[in-house]
Amino acid sequence: MKGILLTALSVLALSGNMFAQRTLWENFPPEIRWDIGIDGGFSGITRPLGPEKAYQGTRTKVVPDYNVKLTYAITPNWNINCEVGSRTWESYGTWANPYYMGGALKNTEIKFQLGKPAITESFQLNYSIPFYSRFKIFQRATLYFGVTLGLVTTVSDGSTGYSRYSAPPDSSYRYISSYNYAAGVGYSFGAQVGYTYYIKRRWGVNVELAARYVEMGTGKTNGLSDDHMTNRYHMIFLPQTFGIRYRFK
Repeated sequence: MKGILLTALSVLALSGNMFAQRTLWENFPPEIRWDIGIDGGFSGITRPLGPEKAYQGTRTKVVPDYNVKLTYAITPNWNINCEVGSRTWESYGTWANPYYMGGALKNTEIKFQLGKPAITESFQLNYSIPFYSRFKIFQRATLYFGVTLGLVTTVSDGSTGYSRYSAPPDSSYRYISSYNYAAGVGYSFGAQVGYTYYIKRRWGVNVELAARYVEMGTGKTNGLSDDHMTNRYHMIFLPQTFGIRYRFK
């Protein structure tokens, strides 16, 4: 008899606990479904693969990266967002200058401008893990990870820049110091992971790390794209940002 009573009490306790958790979940859905944010940080890129090797560069630099993001929480665990971002894409190389006036000229650096700026318009689908405040008053933090798909637009004019050598044997000698790809349109896809912590019910801070593959096609300007096969290229860029968030209904 005592065993039956203990079993019954255990079943009731377990059922009550499950009911309490269900009631708690139903009483505290995502009360604020919209989230808008502004982010700033840095991103790096790989060399633009596809054009002639001499026009890919041999190194890149880390540059500032900015974006604006609007997020909608479909459920406590799934959200979608729309993001618009901007940064500059450039690579750098070293070109050997020819002999001039019987003397050897030193190597000079050349900049390949891919996009200034490079603008991304993308949609993200994220799986979120919410963390609630102690008394379940509001969602205190969110850990999320997901995938991204979007468009890329680059601004550039396909021109070639020159600089003065300013050294013997001819200080007036001009050499190519920059090569601008033509403006382009392409697509990108990738993945991201991030964490948002809400300092107050509506205001929070966010950190996000992402990796995106980019496939680009550029226009033809003065035949330069055709000459050096820079009309199509692909690369990877890695944005790392920190920002603020504001939630609203």
